[in-house]
Amino acid sequence: MTDEERPARPPEDGGGEPPPESAAWRVTSNLLAGVLLGGAVGWGVDRLLGTDFVVAIGLLAGIALTLYYVWLRYGTH
Repeated sequence: MTDEERPARPPEDGGGEPPPESAAWRVTSNLLAGVLLGGAVGWGVDRLLGTDFVVAIGLLAGIALTLYYVWLRYGTH
C-alpha cells in the first residue's frame, strides 16, 4: 500500500482548532459558574455572619471576576 492509498489519520493531539461553537459553550459555562460560585460564597458568608447583604456582593463579584476572566481568556489576541 502506497502513501496515497493509506487513509488519513487524525493528528495525535486531537487536531487543530476547536469549532467556534465550543468556545461559545465554554464562555457560557464560565459565566454561569462564576455567578453561581460567587452567590454560593456570599450566601455562605451571610449564614456565618448572620447578615443578608453579602450574597449580593458575592453575585456582583462573581459576575465581575468571570467577565474579566472571559475577557482575558477569549478576548482579541
